Amino acid sequence: MDFEQVFTYAWPHHTGKGSSVLSVAYEPDGAGRPRRWLLLAALPDFSELLAFDDAAHAGEFARAVLELPSTPGFHEHDIELHESGEREERQATLTVGRDPSDELRAYFAYQSYYVFPARDGRADVAALGLEVVCNDVDVPRAQAEARALLAALDGAGPPTLCA
Repeated sequence: MDFEQVFTYAWPHHTGKGSSVLSVAYEPDGAGRPRRWLLLAALPDFSELLAFDDAAHAGEFARAVLELPSTPGFHEHDIELHESGEREERQATLTVGRDPSDELRAYFAYQSYYVFPARDGRADVAALGLEVVCNDVDVPRAQAEARALLAALDGAGPPTLCA
């Protein structure tokens, strides 16, 4: 898969072995296929890639980062992502906020879930996926990345749905 990263926020993983990352990228247009905007959530040893619905959905994340207060004050914005596969659905929540239980420090939190639809009379089965959390976001640095993302989205033309 070929993609171009536009928003990248990395921080040292709490184990000291590598970095955790949240990144927004796009697959270049090709063969009549519309541009897809993707979220990469990564730990040092594992990562997930999940598509935004369209450019406007990716822009919602950028705007949430830009709205993050630079001084302590309550803020929380959830962005829901969803992708259906042949045998399972992946769902994730990406949160941009300030933690009211931790001195209102700025944070990013990504949590994904896998849902396996009911088959043969059995109930749906759900499982936790990846959790990537940055507990101390450098707000000016994140906002600079968000401005770059919005500029790239503005150059993408009108929002298009993912294939």
